[in-house]
Amino acid sequence: MRSPYAHRTRDALDLLQRDHDLVRKLLCDYDRLRQGGVGGPEGKADVVERLCDALTQCALIEEDLFYPLLRPMLKDNGLAPTLLCDHALLRRLIARLDELEPTDPGYDEAVGNISDCVLPSMNHAKAVLFVTLRSAGMDMLALRDQMVRRRRAQQQQDLTRIGLPPARSTEVYGAWPPACRLADM
Repeated sequence: MRSPYAHRTRDALDLLQRDHDLVRKLLCDYDRLRQGGVGGPEGKADVVERLCDALTQCALIEEDLFYPLLRPMLKDNGLAPTLLCDHALLRRLIARLDELEPTDPGYDEAVGNISDCVLPSMNHAKAVLFVTLRSAGMDMLALRDQMVRRRRAQQQQDLTRIGLPPARSTEVYGAWPPACRLADM
């Protein structure tokens, strides 16, 4: 039996929600590693690398595609600049985490600070910003197509940067991960 979610057309907000779900899943994975000690420093480093990549990609898409649409709708209440400030804080937290090793005493705290920064912002986005955009009657399917193109371009750039051959247009490494079960968050 297919879930009701599977019948829904995937639009831009669905894709952004999947990005948010991935971030939540990675934070849960990290917390399990932190509490259980299984996986050691290498496991923590792997999860944190994927977390920082996901956060960076999501922030770029939000800043480049979503926030320019939101600014005119939210200009009177000042929410868009606040969200951009959250992204600036997130970049500083990621840079701080980049300076640490998984065995450093402040590593877990740095990941916790990222969690404290992004979880309220993602919850707010779902509760307020997603509703605002859906009710504005904007073409979320066209925005989805822009998001997919932007994500592919980011991935192509990342592959080129690390010396791998560019993917064919039908290949997208790691694009739009499947929705995960987030009972723990």
